[in-house]
Amino acid sequence: MHKHFKWIVALSLGLVMGINGANLLAFAPILGEIARDLNIGIPLAQGSLLGIFLFVVALSAVAGGVLADRMGIMKTILSASLAGLIPNLLYPIVGHSLIAMIALRVIQGYGAGSVFALMPLVAAHWFEANERGRVVGILTTILAIGMMAGVAGSPGLFQAFHSWRAAMFCFGLAGLVFLVLTLIVSANYKKYEPARIADSATKRQEGGGWQYMKSALHNPTTYMGILMCMFISWLLNALNDLTPQYFALLPPMGVGFGPVRAGQLMLGVQVGSVFGGLVGGFMVDKLFKGNPKPVLFIGFLITAISVYSILFPGIYQSGALLPLLFLAGLAVNFLNPAAATFVAQTYPEAIVGKVAGIWLGLGAFGGGFGVICSALCLHATGTYVLTIRIFALVAFLGLALAMLLRRLSYAPQPETC
Repeated sequence: MHKHFKWIVALSLGLVMGINGANLLAFAPILGEIARDLNIGIPLAQGSLLGIFLFVVALSAVAGGVLADRMGIMKTILSASLAGLIPNLLYPIVGHSLIAMIALRVIQGYGAGSVFALMPLVAAHWFEANERGRVVGILTTILAIGMMAGVAGSPGLFQAFHSWRAAMFCFGLAGLVFLVLTLIVSANYKKYEPARIADSATKRQEGGGWQYMKSALHNPTTYMGILMCMFISWLLNALNDLTPQYFALLPPMGVGFGPVRAGQLMLGVQVGSVFGGLVGGFMVDKLFKGNPKPVLFIGFLITAISVYSILFPGIYQSGALLPLLFLAGLAVNFLNPAAATFVAQTYPEAIVGKVAGIWLGLGAFGGGFGVICSALCLHATGTYVLTIRIFALVAFLGLALAMLLRRLSYAPQPETC
């Protein structure tokens, strides 16, 4: 096998994840314009174009793991690539109908969700144990960059073309470029796949992993991992929702910095999130020799401390606020890559896709619980103080679960190239 081909496979997956990440958030900044164009209210637009999308993402992460184990890595990447780009190309044609819009967003939700399970599967299938943390970290970073491109790019493209449909069409053109690379990689995939790796893929697609899966479903580690990923999703969503609101709103509900300063502070969180996957992956591979559990511990602990610290007013005058929020964004993005690496290192390759899909897919529902909990706390108390305290508690519960995770005794490490 060409020694660099495995990295080309990872890049192909990363670019498809990036464009699907852009699709994930591109609608949010221009939702008002879309609602006005479709002559619907913003609540309806939010529920039908954003809420349904996120629900499909969560379900597709579970389904994507099964599909990847059955169809193979490249076919799943190709299906996700097409699901991400085709709706963007169709919005100018059928984007005048809300029903058609919902259908296209469901398709894009599949594309965005199905790639999540592929991160640990590609890591387990192509990479050595001491490389998997970095691979997952790099893929997570590309996803974060894609999400930032969606948030920043859609308003700029809308202003340039005065049309949200044209803005989304541009994302579709970018997806076409990435599809070309995916097709080239797919055409050469079997050529560079060593016999022993190809054999493991064949066994996986023939359903040879169901006995392993039965054992996994009887092991507490599998359920602790799902719950831990729910806590991770809770923290990710709560941090992104909490930061701009808490700092922008007037006391006693918030701090009263206003939207401009709150936006600057939120940028610190986002920059930290971009580097979180890279730093966490490096720590797994180099600092802890392929063991993701210490990185999970550190990620949960730093996230809890840095966010809880914003309750103390002295932080605001000390100049430590922005570094603390950067640290929170950095540390919270250690968590999903470390969880995915744990799956790749622990479970047999025949079920890595399924387990990763279950962990990350069901875990995504934790984000919804976090948003609901935050809304209830805000309604009951009129401030974000209780929300922040519960945030820290959830982080410590996740930390405890991470330390209880155990490698499964039946899971032999697969041979890699």
